[in-house]
Amino acid sequence: MEALPRLFEELPEVRWTFNVRADTQLRDYCGSAAFCWERYRGIWDDAEARGSATAWHLHYFGRDGRQDVSESNIVRNIELGAEALGYPEVVHMGWTFQNAFSIRELARAGVRVDYSPVPRVKFAGRNAVDAYDWSGFAYRPQHWYGVRMIPAYSFQHRLLSRRFGTERVTLTTTTAPLLYRSLLSEFFRTGSDFFVTYFHADEILSALGDWRTRLYSYENLVANLRQLRAMADRRGYRVKFVSVQELADILFDASDPGDA
Repeated sequence: MEALPRLFEELPEVRWTFNVRADTQLRDYCGSAAFCWERYRGIWDDAEARGSATAWHLHYFGRDGRQDVSESNIVRNIELGAEALGYPEVVHMGWTFQNAFSIRELARAGVRVDYSPVPRVKFAGRNAVDAYDWSGFAYRPQHWYGVRMIPAYSFQHRLLSRRFGTERVTLTTTTAPLLYRSLLSEFFRTGSDFFVTYFHADEILSALGDWRTRLYSYENLVANLRQLRAMADRRGYRVKFVSVQELADILFDASDPGDA
């Protein structure tokens, strides 16, 4: 977490959305589902003072450390996490998992924006976690049960798609710039007018070990955002960094309540 304030200084124009973890596993490990919110409150307050924002991040772990997407476990995690964070309106799901039941429960808890979707990507999971299915989600903002769904950018990459067995893939913003450039090039080729990307906190601390330390880093994050700016400038794009909530307000008509 100590690396985050560096971002405010090195990339002051960026408006970050920091996903704060709150769920039953955090409670079991740290004593409170609000641990991250309370322990690092100074960082969140500083971020908001600079125009950035916070959102809710939760996983559906069972007691055995495996992914548990039973309805009872989903409800437990949503009720606990929502209360811990004061009923936030923006969410980004652990493993990007979402289904019809979970999104309805999140909406009932006050969530109005979800930016978990990764269009045309499906993964069966590994080691009993990380399963999700966005194979039917198109690359456009959509309403699900009254929640505004905003997709991250995914793209076709012959080698990576074959490696992961998916139609499209996504890359976190901390990925090695040579590889991330392929994602950016494809994004600009499509002519799309919004771009959502994200990263995991451990990726900027080189805490992952093995081959992932060579693939992800804080330096890559900074280089990729600067590369995004440079590529946009060369193509005549006007770049504006916004939080996820601000993006939702831009992409959706505020008077449209969505589907029930």
